[in-house]
Amino acid sequence: MRAKRENPAVPAWSDDELDSPFPHEIEPAYFDEGLKAWVLSRHADVLAAFRAPGLCPASSKSAKPPDPVEEAQRLDMREKTRNALSPTQLRAWREELAPEARRVVDRLPAGAPVDLVDQGARPFCLALAAIVTGASRTDAEALYETAQPLSAAAAEPYDPTLRDSAKAANAKLQGSFHSEYETLRAPGFVALAHTMQGILANAWFALMQHPEEWARLNQWPELMEPGVEELLRYAGLARIVSRAATEDVDLNGVCIREGDRIILRIIAANHDSERFPNANQLNIARGGGGHLTLGAGSHSCVAANLIRMATVAITQPLVQRFAAATPARAVEWQGGSGFRYPKYLWASLCEASGSGNNLTPV
Repeated sequence: MRAKRENPAVPAWSDDELDSPFPHEIEPAYFDEGLKAWVLSRHADVLAAFRAPGLCPASSKSAKPPDPVEEAQRLDMREKTRNALSPTQLRAWREELAPEARRVVDRLPAGAPVDLVDQGARPFCLALAAIVTGASRTDAEALYETAQPLSAAAAEPYDPTLRDSAKAANAKLQGSFHSEYETLRAPGFVALAHTMQGILANAWFALMQHPEEWARLNQWPELMEPGVEELLRYAGLARIVSRAATEDVDLNGVCIREGDRIILRIIAANHDSERFPNANQLNIARGGGGHLTLGAGSHSCVAANLIRMATVAITQPLVQRFAAATPARAVEWQGGSGFRYPKYLWASLCEASGSGNNLTPV
């Protein structure tokens, strides 16, 4: 039975919410009359859509193909950003972030309720955003609130009021950053100060819901680097992305016509049991990758390795200092059809001792 949506004109399925008690509904591609778009949820279909040259990124409402000049500019900017996020640069930023992450984790109290979003993810992400964009820490604090409407509009792209607020906020942010790369100015700040916060909040919520996996990372730190892929698969932030067909496309036997809109259900695809056995279980030692949280092919996220590096940089010391995190209050969620994450994540943290546990890493 197809999952219902609260608003037929908004692509937000309740079963792709991280706290949903219902399994993800994975089904063949179909045309949704309410959305006037094709909906893809199977991993094989979403992966094929990412790889199809005849499908391009589109806004939440328009199937208009990109202007050739604008597309050329986008590709040029993408290449410049890729160069700016070189392995050498990421290593340098990680060295700079390590003491920041340790200071954040060391300030967290053991045994008393603490909001991991406000006192963990937020200060770390502000430090990350300042380092990458070149903003001062003082400016980063002030700009955090200014950037919030842009994050809210990205989380719910179908809300026109949020879009209007985002335009005003973007105007205020322009000129506040000095990186030679445009994507590492205002857009980068919003992504790192706000979106990255959501990525961490979702990952930590997932680990709290699977305490055996938190304990596994505590005992076997070497699992953290490969384990970040499983956290991104299981608890990825992006719920959907939109595409438009610039030509007729045969997508695994489904004929999509030029001008059609396509909605890719990323979270559903990441929980497709045909691709991931026991897909609804977090298994930090799963290995293999293959998730679509950061896109695929030529449409993969240009900042994917920065996201991985930042997730490891703060999560590693968190799970090393604390052997467990027990929910202390009910989670309050924020966001919409684009992405959704805990607004607050209250936990009681148990500091690790010298004793081990009986879990095995495989």
